[in-house]
Amino acid sequence: MDDHDDILEMFDLALGFCGATVITARTAREALAVADEADVIVTDLLLAGDDGIWLLDQVNARPRLIPVLVVSGVREADHPRLASAAFARKLLKPVDPMDVAIHIADVLRGSR
Repeated sequence: MDDHDDILEMFDLALGFCGATVITARTAREALAVADEADVIVTDLLLAGDDGIWLLDQVNARPRLIPVLVVSGVREADHPRLASAAFARKLLKPVDPMDVAIHIADVLRGSR
């Protein structure tokens, strides 16, 4: 999930190429509305409105465990809430979408 169309398209194409069924959302609330359809959620940290940490908290409050990965241009050292947030993975931009696909596969396999 990202609020930039070009980023959404790039991830949609790359992850789709890897065999994923991709559902895109531009806001954390849009993502939450379709979260139950997901096996994993990839979100940006900084979004208009609610942020990726809000989304993580909302997803973690649901009965089914859905891993959430964050991709951000913000370093943990510069953002205390990010540093303490329990994302399945925290990836620093710029990141290759194919690398994100590898992280998704690792998380779904239960690797850390």
